[in-house]
Amino acid sequence: MCADDAPWAAGLMERRRQQYARYSPVFWRPAQGVTPLHARFLRRQISAGNIVAVRTGHGFLIAGRRGGEGFVDDFAVDAEGTWDGDGAALLLAAAHRLAAAGGVGAMRVVTAHADVAKAGMLRRLSLSLAEQWWVLPVRPTGQMTSPGRVQGGGFPGILGPAPPVYDPGGPVFQPDRVADGADVALIAREAAALGAVLAVVAAAPGSALSAGLRGQGWSIASDWYLGWPASAHGH
Repeated sequence: MCADDAPWAAGLMERRRQQYARYSPVFWRPAQGVTPLHARFLRRQISAGNIVAVRTGHGFLIAGRRGGEGFVDDFAVDAEGTWDGDGAALLLAAAHRLAAAGGVGAMRVVTAHADVAKAGMLRRLSLSLAEQWWVLPVRPTGQMTSPGRVQGGGFPGILGPAPPVYDPGGPVFQPDRVADGADVALIAREAAALGAVLAVVAAAPGSALSAGLRGQGWSIASDWYLGWPASAHGH
């Protein structure tokens, strides 16, 4: 993938955001008019020496390093591509390049919970569901606190804007790791008091925390898969 591919890749991601907005309308709500800005960001990513950027005729993937993992966020295929074809080939190619450079033992890939085709491809390449982000839109009851780390209320975490390509309508509150058995209703109240419009909690699949969130009306927006991709032939 080369820097001149950035506008095409940004267009693919814009179409993906429109699709994902149907799955979780607040969490995935696209910001307007950001495709040129995203293209400039992708151009810088593609040109960076510590980034792996690969493409086919119908899709692309950009992976960076986070500790001992390869982290994949920008990853899309067009209408003519398939996740099991282009998507799998891209993930395998990126993993191969990261492995050759050394220091990476797993790939972490994010997807919308409702993106069944992409999630199926990840499972077929031997990645496992490691984490889910549960979300709850809230009505702010207080003035927005200054963005950054917040400590009050028993759930310290981060209050801040969504990534620039998304626009949930206000700040987002994401507490630090929440223990099983926590009062998730209190998290929602704390988010509202901080002036947030959305609360986001990461939970392990099938955990007691997940059950508590579901019981309070939260929904899963994104799934995080982890592992080393392997095709059916072991390559």
